Amino acid sequence: MIRLATKRDATSIANLIEQRAVALNEQGSDQWTEYLEQDLVERVLIDIATGNVYVFEENHQILASIALLPPDEWDDNLWDDSERGQYIHRIVVSEKLKGRGVGQLLMRHVLNEADEDEPIRLDCVADNEFLNDYYPRFGFVYVDTYNGYNTFEYRVDESMSA
Repeated sequence: MIRLATKRDATSIANLIEQRAVALNEQGSDQWTEYLEQDLVERVLIDIATGNVYVFEENHQILASIALLPPDEWDDNLWDDSERGQYIHRIVVSEKLKGRGVGQLLMRHVLNEADEDEPIRLDCVADNEFLNDYYPRFGFVYVDTYNGYNTFEYRVDESMSA
């Protein structure tokens, strides 16, 4: 079940993010390293307070999360017009769910819930082949590369909006 996160979910979401950051680090990636150096529960609480954080819950356990947020300092560094958009951040799915399509469910849910009047944006490490192939499957179009990160913006198929 996908639902909006509450403050009570912050520790569970933070644990998922930390587990993924550690796994990436062990694989030799510096992606998400900053999450190992900050208070993740506080970060998640800020996300919940300022945007929409969704969780995938199964058997009363939070197993995945995605955040749709207003622009923050990170986005300001990647986008010249960051004030225009909504930003997807911190997509994380438990290894227990690998291969079940939960990431796809979360992504579709966020795209359905987002404000249609604002662009929906996200980014990833430029050399992350999986994500660079994954995001266009949902209608995201590559925009630019800045400081080692590729930026993407969601584009609704014009035939669908007519």
